[in-house]
Amino acid sequence: MPRLTSPGIIVNGLPNLEGGTSAASPTFASIIALINDRLIAAGKPVLGFLNLFLYANPDAFNNITMGHNTGLLCPESGVGFDATTGWDPLTGLGTPNFTSLLAAAMA
Repeated sequence: MPRLTSPGIIVNGLPNLEGGTSAASPTFASIIALINDRLIAAGKPVLGFLNLFLYANPDAFNNITMGHNTGLLCPESGVGFDATTGWDPLTGLGTPNFTSLLAAAMA
């Protein structure tokens, strides 16, 4: 499964530290469902196995280039990953951009 990052969650105007896979997975599944709905309406085949499509369209994601995570078991060690340009193990391809993903799927 490709590594993706979910858009941030804002509560009362402030960033919320909740989320993770439990928020990112259904959010991204909803994006793909909406794209598939548009593809069906246009008489095109739906997206199924996504890996090839996602990696062929990295520009359809907002690249995250700043940030670092430390390991949960040893935060003092500094072990973890840095966000960089392009794919990285911290943010993967980045946050999905619906408009760009839809355009790539409809092409």
